[in-house]
Amino acid sequence: MEEKWYSSWPPGIPRFLKPEKSLPEYLRDNITSTPDKVALSFYGYDMTYRELDEAVDKFAVALANLGVKRGDRVALFMENCPQFVISYFGTLRAGGIVVALNPMFKHAELEYELNDSEAETLVALDFLYPEVEKVKDRVKLKNVILTAFRDYLPSSPTLPLPPIMDQLKVTFPETLDFLELLHKSPLRAIRKIADLKEDIALLQYTGGTTGLPKGAMITHHTLAHNTIGSMLWWGYTKDDVHLDTLPIFHIMGMVQSMCTPLCRGGYTVVLSRFSPEVVAQAIMQYKCTVWVTTTTSIIALLEWPNIHKYDLSSLRIVCYGGAPISTATLAKLKQLLPKATFGEGYGLSEICSTAVLTPLHRPKDGFIGIPFIGTDLKIVDLETGLKEVNPNEEGEIILKGAIVMKGYWNKPQETRETLKEGWLYTGDIGKMDEEGYVSMVGRKKELIKCSGYSVFPTEVEGLLHKHPAVAEVSVIGVPDAYRGETIKAFIVLKPQYKGKIEKEEIVDWAKENMAAYKRPRMVEFREALPKSSVGKILRRVLVEEEKGKGNMAV
Repeated sequence: MEEKWYSSWPPGIPRFLKPEKSLPEYLRDNITSTPDKVALSFYGYDMTYRELDEAVDKFAVALANLGVKRGDRVALFMENCPQFVISYFGTLRAGGIVVALNPMFKHAELEYELNDSEAETLVALDFLYPEVEKVKDRVKLKNVILTAFRDYLPSSPTLPLPPIMDQLKVTFPETLDFLELLHKSPLRAIRKIADLKEDIALLQYTGGTTGLPKGAMITHHTLAHNTIGSMLWWGYTKDDVHLDTLPIFHIMGMVQSMCTPLCRGGYTVVLSRFSPEVVAQAIMQYKCTVWVTTTTSIIALLEWPNIHKYDLSSLRIVCYGGAPISTATLAKLKQLLPKATFGEGYGLSEICSTAVLTPLHRPKDGFIGIPFIGTDLKIVDLETGLKEVNPNEEGEIILKGAIVMKGYWNKPQETRETLKEGWLYTGDIGKMDEEGYVSMVGRKKELIKCSGYSVFPTEVEGLLHKHPAVAEVSVIGVPDAYRGETIKAFIVLKPQYKGKIEKEEIVDWAKENMAAYKRPRMVEFREALPKSSVGKILRRVLVEEEKGKGNMAV
């Protein structure tokens, strides 16, 4: 029997895809068709497809000369910049596995993911290297390649630079220089990918629904499938000008704002950081036609008082995700961009970004969309996870198909708990109507979503435990109109610190020791935390208490 969502399937879009080559080879195709077209524009520095492809080949050869073999992990520790793109595709061509690290990471977070992935090669921006230095004696790095924003900035930038980008380049001993490495590397086509369905392209770190981050193993086949599928779904053309404001270390930005535009042969305007002012200037100046972003960024743009001074009429497609968008916000967005088409998406790292997308020809209010190309989706009961529920009933979203990861890196138990008979159990609660449209209800477990990022309470709690004053801690998410959710920490202080430390000191400490999106902005001191009979802290009791105070939706 045909799946119910095919009655709303977008015209001209295939139901299944069978990629025949890897992503770097799709990128190479643009050399034949449009070699001198600009692929990336970085604050006025323009790189053509020919220049990009040659840099990717040179970097792949350089990695091979450094001893990187097929299956070796190469960690990228950078904000959005051309060097990230070159390193990413170069690693894939060399047969390596990309480990995209969050550039907001502090040393403890960095140490964990470097050791878990066993990466021996790191490419980083120079100003981030001090965090690496703090852990270099506790990780297995053999090659550290450093670059600076200035390496790929024009003498007269066309858009305002964030302050961090306007700094002099810094060098460190016992590291390699990115530009020097490319200059010395011979130009030679290289391809060391043997099996699209078996070879791993990415270790994309995620906490799933609980615990320490896990590396989702994404194959070359899945990466190519979701990239080409997204390109077809949204109807991108070679004439599109894409605005990239999403962080490309994150799976959403990586696939939707980097891989998809470049493999389509489009023109991509890359920004290192989001700013409403710079976004508005970029759209107007470059006549951007496509913007994939987060709900948080849309809210920030709409609330910026000068937004109506800019001509944003070139935008034809705006896609968003990361958090639900309110009816009022969407109405304001449509008023600002009356000629644009809007699409929403649902995804996670374990399925390489995309599982449900809006059919642009037939969106439906209150629903994200329908299952993506090559995707089977069920809503199953929360008790057993085996019985498919009736239309419009709540249950756990489970997924199957070409989009699903191979498993978690070196974590067989967690893999078995998440992948069952080919089905990925997401931990997210949703509903599906009679036509196959999917809506989100909540999360089965205690994952917190802040500004589109996944935050895992146990990881934040582990980091807070490093503060000398903290005896016990529990973390929850509370609703936030801007971020979606904000993190609140409940802390029991050690006796010697009671009355001697302020909440603001904990918040300031977290600011120095955690990525911005995961640090608590609210702290409450408690004499004790609610616990079960076996001493387990009951996070759900804290959630219920916050609801009772009116701080959380009931």
